[in-house]
Amino acid sequence: MDVLDNTLSKKLSHQRIDIQDEIAKTYFHTPSKKHGKKKSKWKSFLPWVVAVSALLFAVAVLIFRSSIEVKVRFLGEIPLSPIDKSAHKFGENFDKGIFFVEGGAPNKDIVKNAYFTGDAREFSVSRSEELVLCNSRGSGWANYTIELKEPVDLDKLDIRYMARGVRGDEFLTLVIVDSNKRSYRLEKDLSSAMGKDWQRYTINFRRVKKAVDISNISTIKFEFGTLTAGNYPSAVMSLKDVYITKTRRLKWL
Repeated sequence: MDVLDNTLSKKLSHQRIDIQDEIAKTYFHTPSKKHGKKKSKWKSFLPWVVAVSALLFAVAVLIFRSSIEVKVRFLGEIPLSPIDKSAHKFGENFDKGIFFVEGGAPNKDIVKNAYFTGDAREFSVSRSEELVLCNSRGSGWANYTIELKEPVDLDKLDIRYMARGVRGDEFLTLVIVDSNKRSYRLEKDLSSAMGKDWQRYTINFRRVKKAVDISNISTIKFEFGTLTAGNYPSAVMSLKDVYITKTRRLKWL
């Protein structure tokens, strides 16, 4: 009997210990510490890294798509009747524009007359690849004039051209004339300064709407005289690839 009593008491004691353990595990359980890799702090910064990367990518795309040039002057749409490229060698260029002068040759489908006037007449030369502009001593003004067959609307257009100077300190300014013979001369500034190497210039005319009828421009002049453009006597410059193209505007993604 003693043996049985001892055995029974041990079982009851064991059962009570198990019940207490279960209660403790159920209501006061604390998870044991697991040994392993610590949680990386970088995971909390991951969303910020992704957001900053996306922002930088968007800014880069915006800059490259806007094609901003070094020499841009924010002061120039295609004529209403597009030119048939199959009819001649001229037509749309890589900027989806239309040439007035390609190389040094005028586009006869658009240009009625192209000639040198003033101090430019004596030594200036028109070549197939470029126009050589020479400012001789004399009246103080010299220009290359482009008269159009039909007026163009420069409200949403830029005029672009390539130019360079022999010394690199010359100036080439634009003069536009509307169908009513009103003219506007762009002032001499850094945007009209030339270097020794070819550079592409972009001129926009939105700011000169009140001076002339910007929707009916019939003549474009490139001025390089002594008094009108500030060039030294005998200054020599080169001009080529004069064309109009749609005004570029920044587009948000």
